[in-house]
Amino acid sequence: MQKYRDLAEKAAAGSEADFAELRLVHTSRTTVSHAGLTHLNNGPIEQFTGTARVLIAGRWGICEFSSPGQIHTALDRAAALAIHSGSHPAPFPVLPPACRDTYSDDVNGVPLADVSLREKSFLCKHYCELLGVSVSTGSARVTYDEIIRDRVVVNSSGTSVREIENLGSMKTQAVLPGGLVASEELALRGSFDRFTGREKHIAEMGSNLLARETTTCIAPGRIRVILDPELTGILVHEAFGHLVEADFLENNPAVAHLLRAGSRVGSECVNIVDDSLQMSQPGSMKWDDEGTPGEKTQLVSSGRIVSWLHTMGTAARKDARPTGNARISGPGRAPESRMTSTYMEPGKTPLEKLKLHLDDGLYLKGFMGGATDMDRFSIAVQEVWTVRNGIIHKPVTPVVISGRVTDVLGLITDTGDDLRLSSSLSGCSRRGSGAIAVTYGGPHILISEMQVS
Repeated sequence: MQKYRDLAEKAAAGSEADFAELRLVHTSRTTVSHAGLTHLNNGPIEQFTGTARVLIAGRWGICEFSSPGQIHTALDRAAALAIHSGSHPAPFPVLPPACRDTYSDDVNGVPLADVSLREKSFLCKHYCELLGVSVSTGSARVTYDEIIRDRVVVNSSGTSVREIENLGSMKTQAVLPGGLVASEELALRGSFDRFTGREKHIAEMGSNLLARETTTCIAPGRIRVILDPELTGILVHEAFGHLVEADFLENNPAVAHLLRAGSRVGSECVNIVDDSLQMSQPGSMKWDDEGTPGEKTQLVSSGRIVSWLHTMGTAARKDARPTGNARISGPGRAPESRMTSTYMEPGKTPLEKLKLHLDDGLYLKGFMGGATDMDRFSIAVQEVWTVRNGIIHKPVTPVVISGRVTDVLGLITDTGDDLRLSSSLSGCSRRGSGAIAVTYGGPHILISEMQVS
């Protein structure tokens, strides 16, 4: 990619547009899946994609291309689209200081690409068989996905950055005959080592699923609950995070007014950040897709809005600064303000004390699916356990929690001292945009009451 980067630098510098930007991506994808006697080995499949974007007289033009030899043609095509655009003029983007740098994952262990497809297939088969034995009459599936991405962003203002990402994911799922499910995804950035040696965890996952096979139902209502870190992260990401993406707020002025800086959206113990420098996580990035350096952005502090997530364009329109959250979900698309690694910061209370503070209620664990509608959400929970006098008692049937996000954040009465992050390689799509890798998480949290059904 270095020679293509050099070509892109010369092309961007020679552009007569007010601003020119090129994004080059070389991707290698591998998928391995095992379920019973069925197995799939696919890859590595390699692909090159490029996006040219230019600004002329306040109007943008964008062009996708599929070969480095098309760089100049794509810039000319983007310029023509900008000149003939009928859109309203946009302000000149807020540019960060010019930067020329390269970052490659610092792998402390075995790089993903150094492990053969045969070894990856064997590991998936081994875990699938182990999980299948653990759940006896149930079924099991293990899927490994890998994306090795070499990404270059250059522009006419002197920025030229290159980032080499090693992204891996292993999804494990077991289903009992009655439909009860255990599912998890381990996704990471860096070495293959964390995917190995998980036999004990896989066996415990199967045993835990069997323990939930005999459950009772609970009556729907407003109940005192503890959410595990994964559900905390889902609440933060799905129910809140999309609401502070600046381009979404530009199109929803009523929501933007409610989420203006200083507005209260949660209790005093709610602190939320978007931190794209969690470099062991797939949601991280050293630079975003406009070449802006990643950073830790405080979104909520002591329950009050501090900032939104910005691209260079939304920052210009809102008299703000870019936060390193410009992400392109596919070639030929304009950058959007999207989350990276978004989580609730931990407090000081150990989990055992949270359970005592809960007294009688529910302990909710694991995410199964959900939906959002503006500031309202519903989340399907994988595991539900009753708590009596601060002690986990017995499992009950899976439930759905729902509510208005600011109401729920306002009812958080305590946060745990633990912080755990979860990730997904294709876990976030938004209003027709393609899926991107994201990270989410937080501590255990205690909510005084939540609608459970």
